[in-house]
Amino acid sequence: MIKSSVARRKMTLGVGAALLAATVAGRVHAQPAARLRGVVFDSVARAPLADAAVRVFRSNQAADGFDARTDSQGGFSVPVLPAGTWLVSFLHPRLDALRIEAPLAQVQVVEAGTITLTLAIPGAATLARRLCGVPPEDSLAVVTGDVRDATQRRPVAGAMVRASWPEWVFANKKMGREDAVREARADSTGQFVLCHVPQNSIVTALAYLGADTTGVIELSVPTAEYVVADFVLDRTATGAPTRERRGAGTVRGVVTTPNGQPLVNAVARVLGSGSPARSDSAGRFRVADAVAGTQTLEVRSVGFEPQRIPVVLRAGEVANVAIALASSGTRIDTVRVTAGRVVPWQVERIEARWKQGLGVIMDGATIRERTSTTLTTALWNVPGVRLGNRLGSGNTIIMRGQNGRECFPRIFLDGYSISRGITATTARNPNLDGFVELSLDEIVTPGDVLAMEVYDNPMKVPPEFFSGGDCGVVLVWTGYALKKVAPIDPRRRQ
Repeated sequence: MIKSSVARRKMTLGVGAALLAATVAGRVHAQPAARLRGVVFDSVARAPLADAAVRVFRSNQAADGFDARTDSQGGFSVPVLPAGTWLVSFLHPRLDALRIEAPLAQVQVVEAGTITLTLAIPGAATLARRLCGVPPEDSLAVVTGDVRDATQRRPVAGAMVRASWPEWVFANKKMGREDAVREARADSTGQFVLCHVPQNSIVTALAYLGADTTGVIELSVPTAEYVVADFVLDRTATGAPTRERRGAGTVRGVVTTPNGQPLVNAVARVLGSGSPARSDSAGRFRVADAVAGTQTLEVRSVGFEPQRIPVVLRAGEVANVAIALASSGTRIDTVRVTAGRVVPWQVERIEARWKQGLGVIMDGATIRERTSTTLTTALWNVPGVRLGNRLGSGNTIIMRGQNGRECFPRIFLDGYSISRGITATTARNPNLDGFVELSLDEIVTPGDVLAMEVYDNPMKVPPEFFSGGDCGVVLVWTGYALKKVAPIDPRRRQ
């Protein structure tokens, strides 16, 4: 009996010791856990980032982790996060749009509680400095993006992106304008970076590789340090660069009035390529032979403000657009009456280009002051232009192309092309003197002309007159086309 009591006491002590050991062991090996709460913020847009996919994972084992999604205020939560070191990141289309990698944060859980975390897309100024360093002055932006092939959508390594804009300069005690040009080469991923582009401006831009080029687009650079713009380049377009090119790009759209009514007989065209099309009774149009890639679509109709929008065309695909044209009478400054006549839209466009300052524009009075008996003599001493000798009467207009060779600019009379433009290589003449090329002097006299525009560089050429060539453009406007309403220099009008 005594032995049995002793045995039972030993058994009871053994069980108690085992329970105590298990309790102690549980306390020793228990891991603290914390709650993770955070927010994802877009510093470029200055707003919370909704619907971002947040991932929390081990640094040495990416598969071990937790997933969460941000709400409308950018907030997210992981209720239980065990002890240890964790990495936190997120995915969102906004990252791709800005051409940046997802930010990465580290969280260390050492005790129970709540951990708060902010993940953010860096601000525009920070992104700009990463690519181009500290800008030499304020109000400068960085423009970056991709250049891709229109057919295979692959990066176009080595493609050049060129942007141009006018700048005021002070030299020789005079104020004047010069054209600033920035160029950047796309890297192996197709990405390019243009540094020090002025903010709050509109620049003309295009991408090219060899003879292949996109259309010239008007790129709006807002008051921001970081801007993204992509280009799509067609490597299969046909047609000489100085002629209207044809391609396999198609754009289809509907044109309406401001109140949503279909606009009949509006003219739609892809600038520099394809055939123009007119809208039908339902306001529908279709341009089916434009060059693919990044292009500018223009739609205009009598009595309405013309509108241009950038479009990306791809062979075998249809780009759909919807355009509402504003009435030309909705803006007071777009309608002017001279001697009882409403100013034609062509005059308004000339004055708008005059205000931009990209080219040299002369009115009829200036032309007659500068000429003797022929129109081309008005171009003496115009920067970027020289007059060449010609086998016949009159002079030829000669400029210098992007490749450094002399070239004949394409000439438009009242909006219609009357010359094809030609380079020194085509002419087989190093300086083009003596070459038989069409002369304006044989077609129009100085007294017939109300305005003449000279753009000595393809980057300065207005998009509607750009055809992908390497030379500049001369635009001549007669009283017939302008209904005898002379353009006025906007700088002189108060």
